[in-house]
Amino acid sequence: MTIGAPLLQAPDMSETLLSRTAEPHQESLLQELIDRCPTILPIHDFYPNVEGLCSLGREIPVPVADGADGYIDNLLVTDDAHLVIVETKLWRNSEAVRDVVAQILQYAMGVSQLSLDEFENRLRRGDVKSQRLGPDESVYRRATSLPQRADDFEDAFDRLRRNGDILLLIVADCIRSSAERLVQWMNNAVGAYKLGLVEFRIYDLPDTSRIIVPKTLLKISEASRHVVTISMQGTASEQVTVTFTAPGESSKKTKLSPPPTPMTEERLTAQIRANNPPDAAELAEGLRQRLRSSGFATRTFPSQISYGIEVDEDFISLLSMTPTNMWFSIPIRAVRVLGEQRFITCKQRINEVAEFYRREDESDATKTTALAPRFRVLDGKLDAFVEAFTEVAETVKGAMAEPS
Repeated sequence: MTIGAPLLQAPDMSETLLSRTAEPHQESLLQELIDRCPTILPIHDFYPNVEGLCSLGREIPVPVADGADGYIDNLLVTDDAHLVIVETKLWRNSEAVRDVVAQILQYAMGVSQLSLDEFENRLRRGDVKSQRLGPDESVYRRATSLPQRADDFEDAFDRLRRNGDILLLIVADCIRSSAERLVQWMNNAVGAYKLGLVEFRIYDLPDTSRIIVPKTLLKISEASRHVVTISMQGTASEQVTVTFTAPGESSKKTKLSPPPTPMTEERLTAQIRANNPPDAAELAEGLRQRLRSSGFATRTFPSQISYGIEVDEDFISLLSMTPTNMWFSIPIRAVRVLGEQRFITCKQRINEVAEFYRREDESDATKTTALAPRFRVLDGKLDAFVEAFTEVAETVKGAMAEPS
């Protein structure tokens, strides 16, 4: 489909046809624009009921394979708790279509495997010049700036992200028809992930400024097609190969690295020993043994193991342990059920052992952000911590079991 050039009409009725800028662009300029002005993205074309969209930062590190990180160009969240991953591209390279589809799939798989705490920690490591989360800020708190927000935002956000209900947007200065043809395949064949293509048409104005016109491309514009073959050999942890075949072209293969495998007790033990002095490693292992022997439920994630309770098959994480530190944190859904006073009591009880919440925050029911201390804070305090942890867990479990 051919689109005519925009026409600029001045107050004196003089008219000027605008031409698309011929100067080379940089992907970083597109990223900065989306970070500063998220609403330039035509989000209504994908989520019609969304009223707001905010940036979570640029160049966000995310695990892709074998412990390596990739970097998401732009990460955003909608007011209804959907995560939006944006990859910006300049379509000068004929390989760009295949490469960017493989890349953005890896990123989506990576972020869906992270715990909420780990995900937010990675957001804080984004580009310092972007709208990244502050040290005490959460995705939930960032979303308070949005005009409309789901009542159960934090729980909905974590659930949608883990289920892969994520919007993947490829934003470019020019979208080729071969990229458009991949939209239908992605949306029909790759589970909950949704792929959208957005073209930023950049036009020069007479005063040397520019106008940027975002355009969503959702439909197939030509009758030709791609054949896509997905080969998954062996277990899910092995290599996935995607083969693209277009009429008149030779087949092109792209390998997708699988998402990171969940942490195991054995691997966590080895990594704790490798990343800590012997006395700190001994403390961490002693704590894990006590928590297991006390009957607490566990869940494994790519870089941590979480300990908590189960209520009606719902896992409530209270303590997460990584190879270097730990978080004690009560999920928002449990905080709401506890109420202000019981939540404050829980924070104060755990802080009697060590500082897991800032002292100035422990009596404030609106402060949910927890610290991430190293294992040595529990030196000589393991028994006291397990006792306090058990009391808090029983309080949370009792509150969650109360009739609504």
